Amino acid sequence: MLLQNNAAIVEDFYAHLVDAVPDLTEHIHRTTARLLLHINGYVDRIANAKWEVKELGLEHNGYVDLLLGEFKHYRTRLAHGGIHKEVQDLLLEYGLENVAETLIEGLSRVKKCTDEGRALMSLDLQVLINGLQHFVSANVKPKLQIVEIFIKAYYLPETEYVHWARAHPEYSKNQIVGLINLVATVRGWKRKTRLEVLEKIE
Repeated sequence: MLLQNNAAIVEDFYAHLVDAVPDLTEHIHRTTARLLLHINGYVDRIANAKWEVKELGLEHNGYVDLLLGEFKHYRTRLAHGGIHKEVQDLLLEYGLENVAETLIEGLSRVKKCTDEGRALMSLDLQVLINGLQHFVSANVKPKLQIVEIFIKAYYLPETEYVHWARAHPEYSKNQIVGLINLVATVRGWKRKTRLEVLEKIE
């Protein structure tokens, strides 16, 4: 009936409302994942873990087991929430992304670390990936690869950091600055070198 009188109304309805639904749905799902997965305090736990180890043992940090416990509770909440299976799977994937972001934010705030401590970060990540895989049908590793890349950046030569920062817009400026400040401290960069690198990234 509308088409006969005013086609523009229907076109506007689709352009402004119907087309916006997928974006709104994604926003609601991501917000739901953030609210139901209780990991807000983990940034500080990760940042304050003991990273100045002298030798790498077989033990991962305690926050890993706690994180896995939180994710298990999250999966249980979704399973008993009367949510369609495909939406549950989507929310689990968004949960993995939240875990990855929490890890990066925590690791970017580490102030002191040895090479063995950096290796411990990789061990923690591997244990976490293996544990999370029990709760999710999708492949976990690609979702947490963003964390692995961040950890490996610690080993770059100092001349590479500006290029690396530009090539990785997925990390916030504060996260990259935190990484560079840590590397500069551990590697004993001259103050001038550190400031020059940071200025180029700004």
